[in-house]
Amino acid sequence: MARKQENISKSTYYRRIREAKKLGCSPEELPDGRGCQRKGMTGEKGGPWNKKKMFSTEGYVKIRVGRQHVLADPNGYTYEHLLVWVSAGMGRPQSGWVLHHINGNKTDNRLENLELCSRSIHNEKHNR
Repeated sequence: MARKQENISKSTYYRRIREAKKLGCSPEELPDGRGCQRKGMTGEKGGPWNKKKMFSTEGYVKIRVGRQHVLADPNGYTYEHLLVWVSAGMGRPQSGWVLHHINGNKTDNRLENLELCSRSIHNEKHNR
């Protein structure tokens, strides 16, 4: 593999030689890596939005419900604990009220682990 013929950088040339030695083949037999970026894929294989569940930055579980759902954010996700609460017929919490995880585990979204409390009481529970 002549570096000047293929018009590759010096660092790429030596990296490919090291990789070839590790694999026990010649540098010419290594795939060059072109065409493996999978840009523009849609559907189940595409992008980070293909997941059914994800975690918010605060550590809560979010579930994909679709953009048309009443509880959905603009990306089509809702908090799992809110969905469990509303699905049990408890209604959506009004302004100034929050759902509290009794055992403190934000991923444990069983109905028996959730309680509705005012924001001030919720802050007291967490600032003890």
